[in-house]
Amino acid sequence: MADFDVKHFKAPFINLEEIHRHAESFRKQYWGEKSLPLDILSIVEFDLRLEIRPIKNLKSECDIDALLLGTNKTIIVDFDSYMDDRMQNRLRFSVAHEIGHLVLHKDLFLKVNHESVKEWQNFINNIPEREYGFIEYHADEFAGRLLVPVEPLRLQLEKAISHAKRQGRDAPLNYISICRFFGVSYQVILIRLQKENLWPPLIDNP
Repeated sequence: MADFDVKHFKAPFINLEEIHRHAESFRKQYWGEKSLPLDILSIVEFDLRLEIRPIKNLKSECDIDALLLGTNKTIIVDFDSYMDDRMQNRLRFSVAHEIGHLVLHKDLFLKVNHESVKEWQNFINNIPEREYGFIEYHADEFAGRLLVPVEPLRLQLEKAISHAKRQGRDAPLNYISICRFFGVSYQVILIRLQKENLWPPLIDNP
C-alpha cells in the first residue's frame, strides 16, 4: 500500500492541453485512422497486454465500474456490466478512464500499489477530497477526448442539426445517432459538447 503520507497527497498538475495531447497521441498510436467507435477493450487486451478481470458485484457493492490496480497490469471491471451489451457504452468510458490514470498517473498508482478495491478505497478516503477530484478530472477528460475526438464530434453535430432543420421548427436533435457513432452515453456527448465549446447547438430554423 501507499508508502507516503496520504493526508498530504498532492495531485500532479496537468493542464487541459496536456491531457488532450496525451489522448490524441494515444488514439493515433493505437487506433490510427480506423473508424469510430474506438474499441478500447481490444486495445487494452491486445495492444497494451493488460488483463481485464471481471469481478461480480463490483458495482453493486463497491460503486465502482472499473479500477486499474496498482501494478498497472490489471483492470478489474464489473462482471454484470462486462456481460451486458446494454452497458457497453458505460463500460467503454470507464475503461478509458482507467487508461487515463495509466497514462497520466502511472507513477502515482505504482506508489499506492493497491492490489484490491478495499485498498484503493482506503487511499481515496484518506487523501484530500480536492486532490482526488483533480486526478478523477484528469482521467475523465482523457477518456472523453480519447473516445470523442473534437472534429468528428463537430461533424456529427452538424449532421444532426441539418437533419433537425429538415424536419421542421420544433424537431429535436438526434443525439442517439451521435452516441451510437462514438459508442458512448448521452451524458458523455453532452459533456463533450460543453467542453469543446459546441454547446448549445444553434438551429436557425426559418
